[in-house]
Amino acid sequence: MMNRLARAILRNRQNLAAILVFFTIVQVGFGQTDTIIAAKTNPLLDDAYLHPVDGMSPYTLKKGEWIYAQSIQTLPFPSWAFVGITDKLTAQIDLLPWVFGAFSELRRPIPSFNLRYRFNKQKGLIPTIAVESMFVHFWDTLQRFDTQNLTMWENGSYFHFKPVIGYKIRKKWFLNLSAGVDYIGELIMQNKDSLNFQTKTFKNSWNPNFSFSLSYRSSKWISYHFAYTYGATLTYLENIPRKHQLNYGFRIAPFYKNKWAFLRNLRIELVAINAFFSDINAQEVFPLPVFPYFYWQWQAKKRRKRPKKG
Repeated sequence: MMNRLARAILRNRQNLAAILVFFTIVQVGFGQTDTIIAAKTNPLLDDAYLHPVDGMSPYTLKKGEWIYAQSIQTLPFPSWAFVGITDKLTAQIDLLPWVFGAFSELRRPIPSFNLRYRFNKQKGLIPTIAVESMFVHFWDTLQRFDTQNLTMWENGSYFHFKPVIGYKIRKKWFLNLSAGVDYIGELIMQNKDSLNFQTKTFKNSWNPNFSFSLSYRSSKWISYHFAYTYGATLTYLENIPRKHQLNYGFRIAPFYKNKWAFLRNLRIELVAINAFFSDINAQEVFPLPVFPYFYWQWQAKKRRKRPKKG
């Protein structure tokens, strides 16, 4: 589903890096100036990071808290929405299949459901424990990705089940570990190497899924991230099993002190994406941590108690 815009950006990485570095410096410099400080601030220190640089975490949104996320990979279509149903249960809504499916060759929405449930909060040596499960059904064979190096098709049902634990160290370091399973009805992989063309098809395929990620929240406006995954992921080259992916980058809150909520709640993830497909000897590598992913994290509004009539 990577569109022409994303492919063009991938071909011109040096220009992208220069533009985004300049944009980030300007935005951060302007966003943190004292002239726009309002009574409300929204630093990223207390944000619930669900999938930092496409890694797994056990954390959930608070009831009524929600996120809208937009990746340039899916433009002009929407990407994701995340909603805290309860403090322990978060719905992760992949908007792209529902909307894009109607405009694809399938001509109908693609059902997609994702829930994460958190069992507990970290206490002493006991880590935070959660489980995430996702289901997607493709009505027919659909081309998922078509890049310079490879092409992917999927058909039938996709499913993953991922138990995950997380441990916070001294309020700034976050260590997450997940081990689970992926299932795909049919997955077709092809590389575009004219000298060593390879294609593989997997049907009714169960595959292991493993994720390790590390985050460091150094200040109110920036955090640093590293994630390794084998198997399917949610954000980049998503829902593709049998993939090795090594990502690193950072998240910024460029306007966390701004008086306008739309800017104050804005977050930007800048990530390096390195994906390897050993089955077909192909890779998608974007080594500079400048690939942008934008999202807005809105906190739940506290209801005011009505005075009792007496």
